[in-house]
Amino acid sequence: MDGKSKNKIKIEIAGTRFTVVSVESEDYTRSIADRLNAEINAVRRAAPGLSANSAVMLAALNTCDNLAKSEEDADRLRIQIKEYLNEAAKYRSACEEAERENEKLKKDIETLRKRLGEQSRIIDPSPLSAAVKAVRRSKTEEAEDEGSQTTAYFGSRKRKS
Repeated sequence: MDGKSKNKIKIEIAGTRFTVVSVESEDYTRSIADRLNAEINAVRRAAPGLSANSAVMLAALNTCDNLAKSEEDADRLRIQIKEYLNEAAKYRSACEEAERENEKLKKDIETLRKRLGEQSRIIDPSPLSAAVKAVRRSKTEEAEDEGSQTTAYFGSRKRKS
């Protein structure tokens, strides 16, 4: 087999003694024999008139049926796990792409902040503030002048009788 030591194990199945040579442990081999004996006994209880040989054959058939169904279940699970792994890989890839995009955007923000800082140092806001105040003051004065003219205009007009 694959270099493991072989064990000679004496077991009994349906009243017949066997010597089994296996790389599996004695406890494991005995537990498998016990499971087979339990299956044979279940068949004998269900159909008491069966011969020992027929009971063994039906127990073997049940065991093979269970094995085939378990293999089908295992195959379905393998396929499902493979699909889950493929889906997880897609999500992992999308997450990594989002992380790269996030890092790029962080760098872009930092670059823009630096540029904005440089521009605010280049443009001294104090002359602008004075200019804005002067414009506001002149607009207020114009509005006051327009208001007084309007008042004068309204006041100088005669009503029709």
